[in-house]
Amino acid sequence: MRNLVLPLDTYSLDGPQAARIAVAQDRLIGSCMARRGFQWLRLPERRTESWPNRGRYGLIEAEPAKRYGYHPLPDPRSEAAEAWIARREEGLTPKERTAAYGRDGTSGCEQEAARELLRNVPKVDFGRLDRISADTYERAKRHPDVVKAFARWSACMRAEGFRYPDPMAANNDPRWTGDSPSQAEIATARADVACKRRTSLVRVWWRTEADYQERQIQRHAKWFAQIRLARTRYLTNVDAHDDA
Repeated sequence: MRNLVLPLDTYSLDGPQAARIAVAQDRLIGSCMARRGFQWLRLPERRTESWPNRGRYGLIEAEPAKRYGYHPLPDPRSEAAEAWIARREEGLTPKERTAAYGRDGTSGCEQEAARELLRNVPKVDFGRLDRISADTYERAKRHPDVVKAFARWSACMRAEGFRYPDPMAANNDPRWTGDSPSQAEIATARADVACKRRTSLVRVWWRTEADYQERQIQRHAKWFAQIRLARTRYLTNVDAHDDA
């Protein structure tokens, strides 16, 4: 299910946008470093896939369940980017490090780049957006329709030989802590995905949460308009410096 878009997604940043931001900021740091007489190895371009709310309602994909159980899916692109950044950091001289990050570690070209991307962006509490998102998630779990869907899922799992009151209990089973998934974990994960599909649990849960989020947006329309404006201006700045 790749279409699990929620109303709050309009006000947040997805994976591709986050990647654009990282590249734009890195290019601004490079320009700043050049003005100070230093080189800066630019972050390579990398594409990321956008899959809204993947994993928000637990495991829903049959193939990953079969291969990885409840373990995190490998992300070679992110791992390669992190390794590249680590090598760059290790190669910085003390003077280059000071120019990039300042003597206190929180200034220098990095902060200059951040300020440039925030130019004319109104200050808003993006943490509030996260808190609303967490609240709608929890409220949706307690909605009667979702509780009934959990019960149907639990009954389905029992028929397959697994006893869990809800999908979070299966996902967070303390037995799934090894470096690699056990056969028991994979078997549970595969049954979990199959039972979610048979009971339409994810669709019920997602639609319920979407309704809660839409109500919050309507109730706090003025604040959400400010969030939208801040997001739009920020991404406009990112686009302006995409080829800096």
